[in-house]
Amino acid sequence: MPYLAGLFTGIILTVLVVFVADNLTVTNAPSGTQPQTIVNWGVASQKLHSSVLALREGTRELRDEVHEATR
Repeated sequence: MPYLAGLFTGIILTVLVVFVADNLTVTNAPSGTQPQTIVNWGVASQKLHSSVLALREGTRELRDEVHEATR
């Protein structure tokens, strides 16, 4: 269990550091230029949203299967 907690903590810290680095790059970019970011956060948020929706649908289907099996 401590290994899993450390893994999740590392992932969260990595995403946080990249997010802060991208925001500092955008803030310090010269006006009129397109700042180069590490992550396209719009695409990342869309993929996260679609993953959450797929996870919800999968758990809903699993719940329905369990209800059918226990009847």
